[in-house]
Amino acid sequence: MLYRERKVDTIKKVKILYRSPQALSNTKAIQFIKNNLEEVFGNYIMFENCFLADFDAYKKLRADAFLAIDERVFQKAKEYVNDFNKVIKINRSIEQNVLKTISDIPAGTNVLIVNDSYSTAVDTVNCFYEIGISHINMIPFDRKVDHTGIYDHLSLAITASERHFVPKHIKKIIDIGYRKVSFDTMFKLMKLLDLDISVVNRNLFRYIQTLAEPDAVFHTNYVYGYLKSEMLSKIANSSKNGMLLIDNGRHIVYANDRAAEILKADSIDNVNLERLIGTGALKKPGVMDQPVTINEINYYYDEYPIKLMDEIVGYYITLQEENELLPAKKINQQKGHVAKHYFQNIIHISEEMDKAVHTAEQIALSEHTVLIYGESGTGKELFAQSIHNGSYREKQPFVAVNCAALPENLLESELFGYEPGAFTGANSKGKTGLFEQANHGTIFLDEIGDVSLNLQSRLLRTIQEKQIMKIGSDRIIDVDVRLIAATNKNLRLAVKEGNFRSDLFYRLNVLPIRIPPLRKRKEDIIPLLRHFLKSAFKNLTQEEIELLTSYEWPGNVREVENFCTYYKTLSSFPEYIFEWEHKTEQQLSSTSIQHTIMKIISKNTEISHGIGRSSLAQQLKNSGFHLSDGTLRAMLEQLQNEGLVEIGKGRYGTRITEKGTQALISENEE
Repeated sequence: MLYRERKVDTIKKVKILYRSPQALSNTKAIQFIKNNLEEVFGNYIMFENCFLADFDAYKKLRADAFLAIDERVFQKAKEYVNDFNKVIKINRSIEQNVLKTISDIPAGTNVLIVNDSYSTAVDTVNCFYEIGISHINMIPFDRKVDHTGIYDHLSLAITASERHFVPKHIKKIIDIGYRKVSFDTMFKLMKLLDLDISVVNRNLFRYIQTLAEPDAVFHTNYVYGYLKSEMLSKIANSSKNGMLLIDNGRHIVYANDRAAEILKADSIDNVNLERLIGTGALKKPGVMDQPVTINEINYYYDEYPIKLMDEIVGYYITLQEENELLPAKKINQQKGHVAKHYFQNIIHISEEMDKAVHTAEQIALSEHTVLIYGESGTGKELFAQSIHNGSYREKQPFVAVNCAALPENLLESELFGYEPGAFTGANSKGKTGLFEQANHGTIFLDEIGDVSLNLQSRLLRTIQEKQIMKIGSDRIIDVDVRLIAATNKNLRLAVKEGNFRSDLFYRLNVLPIRIPPLRKRKEDIIPLLRHFLKSAFKNLTQEEIELLTSYEWPGNVREVENFCTYYKTLSSFPEYIFEWEHKTEQQLSSTSIQHTIMKIISKNTEISHGIGRSSLAQQLKNSGFHLSDGTLRAMLEQLQNEGLVEIGKGRYGTRITEKGTQALISENEE
């Protein structure tokens, strides 16, 4: 129901189909149905009563829609219309105000239900049952058997304005009036004729208040849906940006007033979006966009997928005039509050990194807080900038703060700002804090694990309330900021040790992302070397490449970049690379090999046995670690002494202990 209000240029034509004039003894009923329809659709539809008996089936009827009075006419209509999809069967409902009268009839009373025919009397009985009236015995009236005396014992009748059909001996009659056209019939007609506009919805809303119908949930959903639609339209139309919703066929489902103004369209039905914007403008989240020209004006065009679980069902588009963005963009660039990196800048081929990037792309389109875990140099800020540029806030400021680089008092004043004269040495004009400068955009708090407990409490309030207070002020300032935090520490462990507030941790850890270290995705080393060395990469020998790919890069991507700078400048390797090459097997085993051994043992630990040493050695070899039997035996004994594994005799093998399992979990969280 989320459609932009539009003008209806032409009056629709609808034919109401009956069998024959003789089929209805009371022409008032025909007029009553027509009045119901005109009450809702007013001047937007011209209704015409038609009797199929008056027409030749070979000459097809023409109209925008057809309404069939009952099931028999509905089936017969196939012979008289070209497009059966335009035919809607009229359903009928009783009015709300008759419910109490019928409910007051004593339970178990036999009641004759009288209408103009037996079939319509049956319909009326079914209508009562559907709305929950079942305390009386309802008997549909059939004129063909009235002479048999079958109804002589009855003393009460309910009729829908058909008193003249009630048997003469029945004196007590409840007239419920003609049954009204049902809500679902009105709703189907509105949708079929594309009349989902304010006036019709207003009329339909009033109309359904008079009906007693079984599908109350349908009514409620319609009303709630209409209210939501109106509310969202009010919000969307207050925006300075053009907003569009399109389906997978790139047809416009909704356009706010600004979008209609940009597209110069009175009706969204007449807009060819591909002609105006082009099929090549589809923008993936996190990819830098270029302005598109629409009617000789440049607009920044952003297109984001709308998903039903993992299925794309449409797209949300924003259009913002380039000239409106330039002043704010210039100010942000002067202050350095811009995100330069996009997901396409993350160099990788590994499956582990691919998963992290895919997760970040999905997270980008939400508004929730993000916590990025990763060792130093893995690219946490690169991810943070990409998330910002892949979000709806990409045109707004991106403010980055290294929490470990500033002392507590200075960090607090930087984040929240201060009033003039708030403390000795304060700027006489005061200072706007970074949270306030990031308003409507993103703030990135790097090394969040180094923030003091005192400052953590202030951050917690800011995240919870989306409000800040400057130092030396008593005034609350509302801020609309998305928070991305990052750490190279194990925050869960810091919480256990009392160095990090648990409530702040759970506020931050809403959407966690883990960036794997380079030693766990060694297939990314060569692409990174190619990227940073560029043409100098071809100067590396095969032996040198093997050395670089075997090196564990404890400084991660930052260390790779530094190495490449060194190599391009001096055409040689720094000494630490060769020092690594000559490390002993035992020195290597203290880090990644030990971790790999414990992971393999954990995967092979069963209730009754573990993994044998020969099988363990083979799996280590498959992982790229070639250990002698003596070295492996020594390492297992060391792990057992530390309580991390348990070595059994014979076929029992080696199993992980509970302490070892916890150690693995802690390492994975780091």
